[in-house]
Amino acid sequence: MNLAYATGLIERQVDFIKRLVDDLLDVTRIGAGKVQLQLREVRLVELLNRLAEASRPVAQKRRQNLRLLVPATEIVVQGDSDRLHQVLVNLVNNAIKYTPEGGQVWVKATVEEDEAVVRVEDNGVGISPEMLPRIFELFAQEESSRRHAQGGLGLGLPLVKELVGLHGGTVQVRSEGKGSEFTVRLPLARAKSTREEKSGVAGSPA
Repeated sequence: MNLAYATGLIERQVDFIKRLVDDLLDVTRIGAGKVQLQLREVRLVELLNRLAEASRPVAQKRRQNLRLLVPATEIVVQGDSDRLHQVLVNLVNNAIKYTPEGGQVWVKATVEEDEAVVRVEDNGVGISPEMLPRIFELFAQEESSRRHAQGGLGLGLPLVKELVGLHGGTVQVRSEGKGSEFTVRLPLARAKSTREEKSGVAGSPA
């Protein structure tokens, strides 16, 4: 083992441990009600374009095709840009991680009624029927998934669920044998403002 390889291995392990600690701290803070969102208008299509640009080299290393399918017009939600980026990065990285070489990953965005909808799909190993009801629980990770991916303690998806919930949204998963589809729904900025006005709650400043 040469020095450069050993140094790179140590750096990757340190980065991995840091991500685990950060995820665990985030889950703990959310559970204690200590996470405060910095709300403003977020341009979702712009956010997804930046995400795809950053994630595509990772997919290309695995000879995967990462496709971004978004509308020509912008989709605006009221949210914390950094936290929404964290949610989407987590889902896209999972899709890449659990999809074998030569596979396909799709990131799709659209508007359905008063919600922005983002779907992250892949044709990877999929999720077993037994695991689906538990997929958003802390430390939930089936054995087959561990064999197809390096590391992980089952913290990412619970964090995704909590952060989406803080935005007034929902996240769902579907998997039928092969491949998975995670769907995030967030209220559009104008729809959220209308709901707050009807309930007598002042909207957050943009």
